[in-house]
Amino acid sequence: MAKLYWDLIKENLRTVDQVPLLWREAVQKLIDADK
Repeated sequence: MAKLYWDLIKENLRTVDQVPLLWREAVQKLIDADK
């Protein structure tokens, strides 16, 4: 699920603030690792 949200953020279809709290931390880790 986190990867799905990460892909949406990369495509500018979502922001981190739009990710459900349950997945936000995992998504943020993916974003940080991608930098």
